Amino acid sequence: MPALMTNWQERAFSTAKEVFDRRLQEATRQMNINEALTGYTTTETFVEGLKKYLKISQVCDTDPSGCFAPAITNSDGSETVEAKDLKNSSNLNEGNWNTKALGIGLINGYTAILSYNPDCPALDISATGTQTTSCMSLVYDINGKAKPNKLGKDIYTLNANPFNNSCGGIKIGSLCVSSSDVSYSSINTCDGTSEYDKSCTTANGCGSSYCTNNYWAGAKKACAEQGMHLPDNDELNALVPYASELAMSGWFWSSSEYTTSINNAWVQFFPGGTQFNLTKHHNDGVRCVR
Repeated sequence: MPALMTNWQERAFSTAKEVFDRRLQEATRQMNINEALTGYTTTETFVEGLKKYLKISQVCDTDPSGCFAPAITNSDGSETVEAKDLKNSSNLNEGNWNTKALGIGLINGYTAILSYNPDCPALDISATGTQTTSCMSLVYDINGKAKPNKLGKDIYTLNANPFNNSCGGIKIGSLCVSSSDVSYSSINTCDGTSEYDKSCTTANGCGSSYCTNNYWAGAKKACAEQGMHLPDNDELNALVPYASELAMSGWFWSSSEYTTSINNAWVQFFPGGTQFNLTKHHNDGVRCVR
């Protein structure tokens, strides 16, 4: 029974996260289409603009904890951060944005702490929702203020790491890279409920051996649980000149899927730099970035 309850809760959290991500991406995409995404000088004015596209019911501009859980923990429970200490963009990310972080509550129960980048460049009207959310840093709670308040469970981040304002890894240009290869395991994506791969499923015709032991999706999950992400093709390619410094050797997963086959995603070889596509059940190297 406890195992069933855990599985049910994890699926509920996964669904809630997907809903939040989709709504935020659609809201910012519409803002961009209407030329209302950039040009703000403060987080406060950006949130006022965001209200027209997202159902925000509460804004806490002096103390984010008024709209958020009092404290959150990292994925292994070793670090705790109090929401009241996340008052500025520098508390959420390494960017020198010099803006406040605000707590917000949404009508459907989601809560978040958000900061805005006033130097965010204008985007093309065709920009995707993933691109249009790049103007902000966000820590969000898909479970309201209820427990467990834990990263990777009901707490997630977007362009943010509230637990470590310094890199904590190796800084390469604008990227913070995990200092060693990340341990991870495969996950089963066949039934389509995993947020980490909606393509490689039985319903979509993904081969059973690929979706049953989907290491690519497992790599994405491992990075998300560290408050980071699996690098895409461009980000991974930018690390090639630093292969020696990063001690990267062999094939490493990219978050970029192979567009002509749901069974495959891109990998890159270090130190050579060759990019290739492999089926997702390969157990290749992983480095996370933010």
